Amino acid sequence: MTHYEDGDLILYYYGEGRGRAAIERHMQICDRCAEEYRSIVAVLQSVRTGNVPERGITYGTEVWQRISGRLPEPETRGWWTGLKVPALATAAVLLAAVAFLTGRLWPTTTRPVPLPASIQSGVSADPGARARLAVIADHLERSERVLLDFLNEQDQSIDLSDQQAWAADLVDSNRLYREAAAAAGDQVVANLLDELERHLLEIVHGPAKPTPAEIEDVRVRLSGAALLFKVRVLAEELGERETVSLPSQKGI
Repeated sequence: MTHYEDGDLILYYYGEGRGRAAIERHMQICDRCAEEYRSIVAVLQSVRTGNVPERGITYGTEVWQRISGRLPEPETRGWWTGLKVPALATAAVLLAAVAFLTGRLWPTTTRPVPLPASIQSGVSADPGARARLAVIADHLERSERVLLDFLNEQDQSIDLSDQQAWAADLVDSNRLYREAAAAAGDQVVANLLDELERHLLEIVHGPAKPTPAEIEDVRVRLSGAALLFKVRVLAEELGERETVSLPSQKGI
């Protein structure tokens, strides 16, 4: 008996793809595919109720209290002379982010860069595709929060057990979304999810109590890949596409 792949079952869940009637008939006689489909449904439905904690209103104060005692005293020399290479790299990423946000908040007369064709194609006419992109955007935002929580750890005795558990949950969802994006032809989305999955697995399989040097190595790799920036940009693009596609239907 030929069994269906995860990508086929994911598209069936979202109401996309061909041969939906054949898949439904197959699952009535195939316990293996029916069980796999139930597992996929459970994972996809759990995304909207993820347990990544929100920041409390005192989070900013708590972070400042944790790091303020280790900040160097201000010096009178030029601000750039005391920066090390990692700090310069961080500054470059921040400048790129500011330039990106400036272009979005205060648009110039230049023509805006269009969204990837793979994201634009057929979205406004297909509610299933819009639902898929919306849930992937939500997944990217949750992944960004977990990565930020990991990067913001400053204690000398770090325990990453919580972050590893959250990352493991995200890996399971990420695999399904990556396969769904690839099956739908959204290669831009699939490629980023593939990169995100590799970094999440690095956190999951790393030590729960890493040394400062080990966690700094991960920070350097994440910064070098500009992963957070890519995740944030794609999440915003997917959300923008969802927003733009809705008004276009009102005149139909």
